Amino acid sequence: MTKGVRSMLACFLLASLLLSGCTSVIGPPEPTAKLSVDVDSIHAGESVNFDARGSSTQDATVIVEFLWDFGDGVTHTTTQGLTTHVYAELGTYEASVQVSNDQGGTDLARWTIHVNGYPFVSLEMPTTAKVGDTVTLDASSSDDPEGGALDFTWDINWSADSDLDGDTGNDVDSTETSVSLLLNSSGSRSGSVTVTDDRGASITRQWTIDVFTRTWKVVWEERRINFSWSGYLKQGDTWAESHVPGTDGRLLSVNATLTLERDLLPTMWPEDNFTLGIAVPDSSWSEEAQTETAQEDPSKPTTAYIEREGMNPRPVGEQVYDADHADDLREQLLSEVGARFGQGEWVWSVRADEAEPDFLIDGIDPDEGNDWDLTVEFIVLVPRVSELSV
Repeated sequence: MTKGVRSMLACFLLASLLLSGCTSVIGPPEPTAKLSVDVDSIHAGESVNFDARGSSTQDATVIVEFLWDFGDGVTHTTTQGLTTHVYAELGTYEASVQVSNDQGGTDLARWTIHVNGYPFVSLEMPTTAKVGDTVTLDASSSDDPEGGALDFTWDINWSADSDLDGDTGNDVDSTETSVSLLLNSSGSRSGSVTVTDDRGASITRQWTIDVFTRTWKVVWEERRINFSWSGYLKQGDTWAESHVPGTDGRLLSVNATLTLERDLLPTMWPEDNFTLGIAVPDSSWSEEAQTETAQEDPSKPTTAYIEREGMNPRPVGEQVYDADHADDLREQLLSEVGARFGQGEWVWSVRADEAEPDFLIDGIDPDEGNDWDLTVEFIVLVPRVSELSV
């Protein structure tokens, strides 16, 4: 066979193969894969929407499958060009989609996804304390897995709205790495610290401190409180003075004595007549007493007395209480029901009912009134409060 014949035979055989429809030499028609995402930089735990609907294939063929590989070990197959995937861990992932048509043709498209890890919050703090303690909450050991810079935001009291926006849980009370708190009241004190990395990933850590009351010993001490006034009153005149005795204690008794300076030769004509009065509006008590001369010894000064014993109960022995503060406990003790008699304003008065003339000469009275002295003594129980170590 000549060389020309052999060439013609080879061309004939190749044409025969092409006309027969055999695909083993050229292969099936391939689609064109296209991939897009709504976001390719996320925080761990967030999702990415993948879109391959822009993929295409040649006429007379149909895309029948999308094989997704998210790059984190997870794959997924769909018949539509949309899917969503959540990346749980930080890292950089090469996501891809393989598009297949009904003729067995395939194409691949890729996209790189960057996943930022959340910072780690390390919080050192006590979980219990007593009222009046100062505690420190320290988040300085917190870190970012990618080594980025961190910002700190503290809301130090979830029961208070420091920025007055109606939300007690979003205040910015400090931006330091640690805070110190003075615990003024018992109960649970709660707040939070939010740590944010340089890519905007934030994590919030709630904290609670149980604050306990303190234990106090109370011993009641007896004290005497004295007041005195002096004056001069003409007949028909009145003197008055008000005060609030025993503000730091419990009143037990009062003894008031009004003493008049004697006129000359008291046995020759009547003594001046004065009235001593007391009014305690908050306790609904008032009383008056008129001056009298001691009958057993007329030479003694003319006096008037107002006395009252047992105004309030007397505590017995040492007492133990739980309270936040010593001042709070004192106020509580002095406000006990049944032990508040005498609290508030006391109003004393001295009235000159009669001021007899000093000489029995008509129209002549060189001294139209009288000098007087008022002394008042209170016995008061004052609570001495000291803390017990328990």
